[in-house]
Order: sequence, then structure tokens, then C-alpha cells
Amino acid sequence: MITDNRTPWIGQDGRSLWRNEGFLFLCAGQCLSQLADAALRIVILIWIYQLTRSGMAVSLVGLAEALPFLLLGAVAGVFVDRWNRASTMAGAVLVRALILGLFLLAPESPSLPLIVLMAVGMSAASQFFQPASSAALPVVTGPARVGQANSLLALLTSGLAVLTPGPAALLFATAGAQRTLLALGGMYVLAVPLLLRVPAGGRQRHEDRPPSFRVELRAGWDYVRRSPLLRVILVVRCLTMLGIGALSVLDIVFVTRALHQRSEVVGLLFMVMGAGEAMGSVLVFVSHDWLQQRYHRLLGLAVLANGMCNLAYAGAPTLLIAAALLGGVGLSLPAITVAAATLLQRGTDDSVMGRVVSVIGTAASVAMITSTAWGGVLADLLGVRPAIGLAAMVLIIAALIACAFLWMLPMVGPGYSDDTRPTTRDDV
Repeated sequence: MITDNRTPWIGQDGRSLWRNEGFLFLCAGQCLSQLADAALRIVILIWIYQLTRSGMAVSLVGLAEALPFLLLGAVAGVFVDRWNRASTMAGAVLVRALILGLFLLAPESPSLPLIVLMAVGMSAASQFFQPASSAALPVVTGPARVGQANSLLALLTSGLAVLTPGPAALLFATAGAQRTLLALGGMYVLAVPLLLRVPAGGRQRHEDRPPSFRVELRAGWDYVRRSPLLRVILVVRCLTMLGIGALSVLDIVFVTRALHQRSEVVGLLFMVMGAGEAMGSVLVFVSHDWLQQRYHRLLGLAVLANGMCNLAYAGAPTLLIAAALLGGVGLSLPAITVAAATLLQRGTDDSVMGRVVSVIGTAASVAMITSTAWGGVLADLLGVRPAIGLAAMVLIIAALIACAFLWMLPMVGPGYSDDTRPTTRDDV
């Protein structure tokens, strides 16, 4: 007989994802929410630039989105583990719709601080949505399907990232700010009933006096600290974000200073990298059965491939070669995302899943924000090619750590046996 209060697995490992109603509701609700998120970000950037004609003002959006990561990231995980996860996801989406609704009452051209405040509110709501979604997925699909589900979601996300910016900008240009916000708010509202039907469960409490907020917050950090698997994932993700963050702001500098091309040419590099990312998502999805027990190896090899492509990119002599290498960078990104998420979900007890996702996500966000802030500075001090090479070396170090430590760990975790079935009371 077991004495813990883990939520039992609801997902049925033998059932196809396409026949799993819970996953379909989660997938549809999440896609609607992410579609609105991606479109809104483009709209905010265009809106602010039209109002100010200032690049510095546009950069405030990034800062506005980063602040909730730092202030709410780890804290939100405690509430995710306390609350019903379907209600948490639906509530976070509804809050975003209400924020947009308030802006429908604002003047046609609101002030810059008001728009930045909207970006802060939207990002704050996402701090509750993302850990709740990550915690819900293994409950809905079961452990044997969680990798396949992650790869499918990564495929859909990459597709939205490629397809959304153009139509969002066109909608804003033709319909105006008010109607655009109304349309995006409608997407959020449509996602709410779908997310409410996700059988995500939540923490089952049996204590007469539940632990204090501080105790639960500390328990999340302690859980990560005690788990060899999660400690490695934390280090690898932080180092990976440290490298990727710097690289994300150096492409336009590389095009102009190293390749001596016009700044607009950077769009070609982004397009090729997006195509590589879409292809990588497809490859990970179709390779699910083979990857079932190899996600720990996939993470190290994918980060290594990303680092090596970026290292070669730093020395690329022509635009064509640079584009091809960035295609390789994009190809490896879905594998990194899917492998890290799957390992975390399969190695974490359901009762602390929200806190673990938030702890690791917050640490990775701090690393990426730090790297993004210093990327341009390093390019000015060292030159853009050495700066990219340095960021690539950080990625290679992360890959070597993953290969050295993750490959020795078993692909099992709380609630799992060697065949990736969920452990049941009968098994115990």
C-alpha cells in the first residue's frame, strides 16, 4: 500500500493521441492561446514603433515580458500544484482576454506606458499557464505518450511561429488596433471551454493543515536539488539558454558587420532557421517510438549539434553558407525542447510538477535574459564572430555535461517502471 498523495495517471498509454479526448482539448486550447500570444506580440511591437519611432521603446517590450518571469516564475508553481490545472490554464487565458477587453475601452492611440503595462499583464498570466500545461500533459497522455505529445506540440508551435507574424501584421494594418485586439481576445475566450475540459487533475490534499506557502516553495527547490536527473537538466538548460540568448540578438549584427549585407537580409536567415525548426519538429514526432528510451541521449546530441552549427556559423564566409548552418541550428531546436520537457515530466512526481517546471523555467529565463543583455556588448568588445563563437562554446559545454551525466541515468522516475508504465497501487 502506498502512502503518498500522487495524482494517478489518467492517460492511457496504449491509446493513440488522436483518440485521447483530454489531449485533444489540451492541444486545441493551447494552440488557440499560443496563436493569440504570437499575434499579440507582433501587434504590440508594431504598435509601439508606430507611436514612438524608437527602437529603445520597442526594446521595452522584451523587458516588460521578462519581469514576470523573474518575479512570478517560481512563485506561480506553488499555486499550480495547489489548484486544479485545467482551471488554472483556463483562468490564465481568461485573464488575458479581460486585459485585452480593458484596452477596447482605451483611446485609439493609448500611451506607451499603457501598452507596456498590457505586455506585463499578459506575460504575468503566462507564468501560470505554462507550468500548468506542462504539469497536465503527462497526466493526460500517460508517461509512454508524453514524448510523442511534446513533439506534436513542438511541431504545432513552430508552425504557428512561422505562419502568425504576416497575417497578424496585415490584420493590424487593415483592421486597426481595436478590432485586432477584439479578434485576439475572441481567440482567448474560445480557448477557455476547451481547457476546462482537460482531465488534468491537481494535487490531492489529505492534510488537516496544508503546508505554508513558504514550505511548499522550498519543497520545489529541494526536490530539484535532491534529484540527479533534474540537477543535470537545470544546469544544461541554463547553459543552453546562456548560449542561445546571446545568439538570438547577434544575427542582424553578423549580417551587417561580418557578411557586409543589408540588415533586411537577416529575414532570409530567420526564414531558413524556421524551416529547419519545422523539419526538426517533424523528425522528432515521427521518431517517437525509437526515442522512447533515448531522450536523455537526444538532449546531449541535439545541444551538441546546435553548438557545432553555431560555431561553424561564426566563421561562415558567405550568406548562403550562413543560411545553411542556421538551418541546422533550427533543425536541432525542437529536439532540445522536446527532450528536456519529456525528461523533466517523466522524472518528476506529479505532486510537485508545477513547482519543478517553474523553478527550472525561471532559472533558464534568468540565464537567457542575462545572455541577451550581454550579447551585443560582447559583439562590440570582441567582434561579432568571436562573440558568436563564445556563445557556441557555451552550448558545446552544455552538451558535454548532458552526455557525461544524463547518459548514465536510467530513463525512469517517480511513478514509472522500466517499461515506462505508470506505477499503480497494485504494482506496489
